[in-house]
Amino acid sequence: MTVPLLSANPATPLRADITGVVLAGGRGTRMGGVDKGLQPWHGRPLALHALERLAPQVGALLVNANRHLDAYAAFGVPVCPDATGDHAGPLAGWLAALQACRTPWLVTVPCDSPNFPLDLAGRLAAAVSAEGASLAMAACVEGGDLRTQPVFCLLRASLKDSLARYLAEGGRKVDRWTAQHGCVTVTFADGAAFANANTVEELQRLQAAPDGGPIGR
Repeated sequence: MTVPLLSANPATPLRADITGVVLAGGRGTRMGGVDKGLQPWHGRPLALHALERLAPQVGALLVNANRHLDAYAAFGVPVCPDATGDHAGPLAGWLAALQACRTPWLVTVPCDSPNFPLDLAGRLAAAVSAEGASLAMAACVEGGDLRTQPVFCLLRASLKDSLARYLAEGGRKVDRWTAQHGCVTVTFADGAAFANANTVEELQRLQAAPDGGPIGR
């Protein structure tokens, strides 16, 4: 499923209204400091898989990266590093993407979850329309509990200044900032679609999974 190019509801973000960013700016600390987005999965970099999965869902693409910028630029989309050099977490990547974004909406995904839902942007867009919200975040049920997936988020580009202030004041928690703007959650049935690779063992598990299929835990 993709975000429709035309919609009966003018308040629903269209595919062309949304820029997608793959977040690859982390330190990779739990994986020994490697650049996670460039680690191979089925012969190609994880971040490239994420870009290709996101492309049909959005009107434009970006990569947020802080190292190996030439390697990411070779993917053929603009690369936007964090404004600061202190690796301030995913919110710094969001801000970098918002500063580069030329559409009314931005959807964010991490570089190390290559099997995220194919209807991610579409369902998040429907939710912000239905609720009149400025942000929508993915969630799934794991072990009987509803767990949000904070880095899978759709947000209005007009929130850029609010996010810049929050980071300048030392804020780093995604949920604390999103709560300020009435974030809605969208529950996805397949929790395995959000599995990611923070460690070498998790990356090996990803390697063992079918390309394009569910990863499992």
